[in-house]
Amino acid sequence: MNETPKYLKEVQHILANFHESGNGDTDPQALPPPENEIDMYVEEDRITFIPRMLHSIPVNEADMVDSIVTDLDTTPLPTKPPIQPASNAAIGVWLFGLLVPLFCIAVQLYFVVNPFTVSVTLDAREQQVTLTGTLQVGRVLDPITISQTATANTTGHAHQDANAATGYITFYNGQANQVTVPAGTTVTGSDGVQIVTDQDAHIPAANPPSLGQVTVAAHALNAGSSGNIQALAINATISSTLFVKNLSAFAGGQDERDFRIVAKNDLSQTATPLQATLAQSVNAALQEQLKQGEQLQRMPCSLAVTPDHQIGQEATTVKVTVAETCSGIAYNDQELTAKVTQLLTAQARKKLGAGYSMLENPQITVTRATPAKHVMLSFTSVSTWIYALSSVEQKKIKQFIAWKSTHNALQLLQSLPGIERVSLQFTGFGDDTRIPKARAYIHLLIIYAQG
Repeated sequence: MNETPKYLKEVQHILANFHESGNGDTDPQALPPPENEIDMYVEEDRITFIPRMLHSIPVNEADMVDSIVTDLDTTPLPTKPPIQPASNAAIGVWLFGLLVPLFCIAVQLYFVVNPFTVSVTLDAREQQVTLTGTLQVGRVLDPITISQTATANTTGHAHQDANAATGYITFYNGQANQVTVPAGTTVTGSDGVQIVTDQDAHIPAANPPSLGQVTVAAHALNAGSSGNIQALAINATISSTLFVKNLSAFAGGQDERDFRIVAKNDLSQTATPLQATLAQSVNAALQEQLKQGEQLQRMPCSLAVTPDHQIGQEATTVKVTVAETCSGIAYNDQELTAKVTQLLTAQARKKLGAGYSMLENPQITVTRATPAKHVMLSFTSVSTWIYALSSVEQKKIKQFIAWKSTHNALQLLQSLPGIERVSLQFTGFGDDTRIPKARAYIHLLIIYAQG
């Protein structure tokens, strides 16, 4: 590297002293004389430094040290170079470096929230076992009788034609010979009602002092209530030796009319609501006799329906009384369930074999109760049995299939007793040809379908 000329060092030394003095008022004589003095000439737009030693020597203008200054008073001092904006490539590299770790974090969070899991659906065999039998369970309740009465209007209708009154008349004979009065003979009463005989009247001869007499049936000639005559309304003389009287009144004469009667529906429609109300009342009364834990099995009740008018009788209203006498059997439901379950269990083991468990309590229906020295209940029951998979067995299943291939896992699961069908469903991202290794990512779903 070339060494700085000596005269330039002198110039730098002068400038340095100028800056140290602050305003340039320092006496030039106080400064140490330079080794080689230089004169500075200021012109309009330039400053020229000439070593004094060269004043007497012609110097080429090319050998002078120039400093061209334009507009000395307004030229700003040099500043730091402006910072250049980053290029697009640099920005891309920076963004890529930022996105890569963010993407890795997002992927890790996704797999934490949505892990790779498998749902194993097992269709387990489900079967039903039915049982019908009779057990000695329960006690007889005291019988009770409850009655209720209701009155309703009759709805039956009837028509009556006019009827002729009927009765009897007596003939008297004062002759010594028998006299015959033929049937159909008409006699008239004091009120003008005509009566016709229904049979021949053979009147015996008189036996003084008694008259011969005979009584025959007769009816009013005209139908209607007008024929209902009083006794002795007929008291007439047929001849000087033959007389006729009605010793009793004629009755049954009726005018034509329409009237209401008791219909069959009147009794049933009145009794049916009473029976429904009685059933509730009887059931409540029997329930009051139950002890804690007991159930009621009603026995057949005796029902009596008593109307104040029979069917077909004339009446505008009918009063119906319904009386129900009932009893029942009280039995302990838990005791019955326990005994039936015991019988069902024995039958299920015989029919289905080991490994099956009852899904829930059996459905028991009491069909009949027989009161005797010992109460006997007849019942039918239905129970559902499944091939049981306990929580311990489920854990073992998960352990057996963990990290096995899908094919081997399916074969293993389908070989389990009591399992009819197996299906797998994977969720999340992972290798669906292999079961997850962690048991926490293996979910078992057991479905019971009736076999």
